[in-house]
Amino acid sequence: MSEYNYGSFPLTMSGEDFAGFPGLMKAGEPAPDGELVNAADGRTVKLSDYWSEGPLVVEFGSIT
Repeated sequence: MSEYNYGSFPLTMSGEDFAGFPGLMKAGEPAPDGELVNAADGRTVKLSDYWSEGPLVVEFGSIT
């Protein structure tokens, strides 16, 4: 792999872990519960906090 923003990934992440991301989940599968940072106010929230309100879409992207 050439350099991109790999320096921002956890030091314990191996290349094999990174390469396996596309196969972890398929469209339509329930997401595992976990914590995220609310980009609007910086609070840490759990996905399950939002699931109780109805369907949830989480978008991941890159600004680099």
